[in-house]
Amino acid sequence: MEILKRRRKGINLVAIVVLYAGVAVAQNSEVVTELAPVEVTEKSDEYSRSTSDSLRTRTPILDSSQSLQVVPRAVIEDQNSQYLGDTLKNVSGVQLDYGFNGSAQPLTILRGFPSNSWGSGSSTMQQSSNYYLDGTKVTGVPINMLNTESIEVIKGPSSILFGRSEPGGTINVVSKSISARRLTSFTQTVGSYDLVSSSLETTGALNESKSLSARVGGSYSTSESVRDYVEDKLSAFSAGLQWANGKTLVKATVDYMDQRYRSDLGVPSEGNRPKDLPWSRQFNDSPLLSYAKTSLVKLDIVQQLRGSWEIKAKALNVESKTLEADIVTRRTDWGKGPTPSDTCNASGNPLCRYYFGYNPDGRYGVWQTSVDLTGGFFTGRLRHNALVGVDGYWSQRSGTSYGQQVSSVDVNDPRLGHTLPPNSALGTPVDRAGRNDWLSIYAQDELYFTERFIMTTALRYDDTNTVTGGANRAPVRQAALTPRVGFLWKLDENQSLYTQYQEALSANNGRDNISGEALKPERAREYEAGYKFSSDDNRLNATIAVFDLTKYDKGNTEIVGSPPVTRRVTTGESRSCGVEFDISGQLTSKFALIGSYAYIDAKVLKDRRYSGKEQPNVAKQSGSIWGRYFLTSQWTAGAGAFGQGERQKNPENTIQLPGYIRYDLMLAYGFKSWGNKSALQLNVDNLLNTKYYTGSHQFVEDWIRVGSPRTFRLTYRLDI
Repeated sequence: MEILKRRRKGINLVAIVVLYAGVAVAQNSEVVTELAPVEVTEKSDEYSRSTSDSLRTRTPILDSSQSLQVVPRAVIEDQNSQYLGDTLKNVSGVQLDYGFNGSAQPLTILRGFPSNSWGSGSSTMQQSSNYYLDGTKVTGVPINMLNTESIEVIKGPSSILFGRSEPGGTINVVSKSISARRLTSFTQTVGSYDLVSSSLETTGALNESKSLSARVGGSYSTSESVRDYVEDKLSAFSAGLQWANGKTLVKATVDYMDQRYRSDLGVPSEGNRPKDLPWSRQFNDSPLLSYAKTSLVKLDIVQQLRGSWEIKAKALNVESKTLEADIVTRRTDWGKGPTPSDTCNASGNPLCRYYFGYNPDGRYGVWQTSVDLTGGFFTGRLRHNALVGVDGYWSQRSGTSYGQQVSSVDVNDPRLGHTLPPNSALGTPVDRAGRNDWLSIYAQDELYFTERFIMTTALRYDDTNTVTGGANRAPVRQAALTPRVGFLWKLDENQSLYTQYQEALSANNGRDNISGEALKPERAREYEAGYKFSSDDNRLNATIAVFDLTKYDKGNTEIVGSPPVTRRVTTGESRSCGVEFDISGQLTSKFALIGSYAYIDAKVLKDRRYSGKEQPNVAKQSGSIWGRYFLTSQWTAGAGAFGQGERQKNPENTIQLPGYIRYDLMLAYGFKSWGNKSALQLNVDNLLNTKYYTGSHQFVEDWIRVGSPRTFRLTYRLDI
C-alpha cells in the first residue's frame, strides 16, 4: 500500500504542477477565446454529431484518422433504450458476449474481441463489463441510460488517448451536461413484464450572469422478464454544480446508483444448437438479489490559455459495494460442498447447480487523475494541433467468494422457487482481491502539411503494476511504449480518406494463479483504412473502414483438473479483419436514420487447443437500420431492423447460435400539457416475436442467453 500511496502522490504532484503552470501562463497571456456557460449547441432531435468528446481535442470527426461512431440522445429516446446493450445495436462491429451483473452492465465484443479484460484483477468466472464513463475506465459500474447524453464508440485500439482499453474498441458513455438554460424534464415509462421507469431532472443558471449553473436528477426503474426469476432494478441520483467565468470552468458532480438484479443464466445446448425450451425457462432461482451500490465523485477544471491553448484537469473517484448471489448451472459435477442426492451425468439433463461465486462482501474502487494540455502552433508554415497529457489510474477489488452446491434440476420439468440462501459455512472461502495501478504519459500531434493533408503521430508510455488472484500475491510490474501514426487526405470539405497503424497495451495479466509465474501483458496491433463523408451542414455523416487487427499474449482462463480449477493463461494470438459501415443523420428535413453493417472474420491464429477456430460470439455478418420520419408537426413514426448471422458458441466451434433479424417500431405524438412541451411514445420491440439468442459463455455449454420476445413500452415526456 505504501508503494500505491507514493505513486498516487507523485502523479497528483505532476497534475498540480501542470495545472498551476497553465494558470500562470493564462494570467500573463492575452486570452483570445473565453469559456461560456454550457449551452445545447446542436438540436436535441439530431441523429448525427460532427465532433466527439472522446477525441480529447476539437478535431472534427471528419479530420480524425480513425473510425468513430456517436449514438446521440435523440436515438436513445426514439428507440426508448433502457440499457446500454440496447443502444449499441446501432453501431457496426459491436456484438454481445455472455454477461452476468444484470442488464445494466452488458459484456460487449468490438471488432471480434471482448471488451472485458481477464487481467482486470478479478479471477472469478463472473467477469465484469469494462467501458469508459466520461473518459474514465470503470468496471462493474451500472450505466443509467436516463442520465446518458450519448454513447461514443471508438473503433479499434485507442490506448494512446485512453490507456487500458481492449483493442477491439472503446465505449465511452457521455453523461448529461449541466446547462445554463433552465429546463425541467419528467419521463414516465411503463411496459411489458412490469416495466416501470421514472425520471425527473432539472438544470439551469443560479445567478443572473449565468456563470453558476446546477443540475439535479433522479430516476428509478424496475422490470421483470419473460425469463423465470429474472429481475432488474436501478435507482440513481445525480447532482452537479458548474462555474464558468470567461477563462475558467469548474464542474463538480456526484452520482449514486443502487442496482439490484438476478442474472439470466440462459439455456443449455443440445447437439450443436441451443436446446429448444419454453421461452420462460431459466434455472437461477436464488432467493437473494445481487446488488451493486456505487458512488461517483467527479471534478473537472478547464482553463483557457493563450490563443487556442487550454488545459483540462480531471479527478474521479468510484466506490462500489457488491453482493453476488447467482446460481449457476453445469452439466458436470464441480464437487463443491455437500453433494445432493441428485447428480449430473454430463448429458445436459439433469443440470447441477451451484452458488459458484457467492460473494457477500465485494468492494471495488477507482481513482483517476489526469491533466491534458491542448492547442495549436506553427513551425514555419506547418500547423500543429497538439495534445500532451499525464494520467494516473488506480483500481482495487476485494471480496471473499464461496462455492456451494444446491439441488440439481430437470431441464424439462424444473421444480424451483424453494432454494435456500447461500451458507458461507458450507463453502471454502477464496480471496478474490486484485489491484491495477497505471501511470501514463502521452502525446499526440496532428500536423497539417496543407489544410487537406494531415499526419497524426502519437506515443504513449504506460507503467503498470497489477495484483491478481489474492492480496498476498506478488505484484507484476510491466511497462510499454505504444505508437500510433495516421494519414488523412481531405478530398474536399465533405470527404476524406484515411489510413492508420496503431499498437495497444490492453491488460497486465498478472500471474498464473497455479504456478505463480508472471504472464506477459496483452498487446495488439492494427492496420486500418477508411473513407468519411459529412454533408455541408454536418447533419449527415458516414464512415466505411477496413481493418486488420491482431491481439497477442491474449489473457484468458482455462479450466483444468478434477475437481476443476480455473487458471489464468495467455493463449497466443487471435486475428480479426473485416469491413464496417456506419451512417447517421438527416437525409431530408423530415427523415433521419442511423444504420450499420459489419463483415468480420475473427479467428484464433496460435493456441494449444483452438488454432484455426473462429472466435466465439462473433457473427461474420451483422447489421442494423433505424429510421425516423416526421409525419406531421405532431406525429412521428420510426422503424428498424437489427440482425446478425450465425455465430460460434464455443472455442471448439462445435455449437452454433443461429442468425436472426429483429424488427422494432415506434409511434409518437407531441402536444402541449399545461402550456409545456409533452409527448406520448409507443415502442414495440421484436414485432414478429422472433426467438433469438444474444450471446453465450464460451467455456460453458449451458449458458446461452435468450433474447426478449415482443415487448411494448409506453412513455410520457414533459419538458418545462
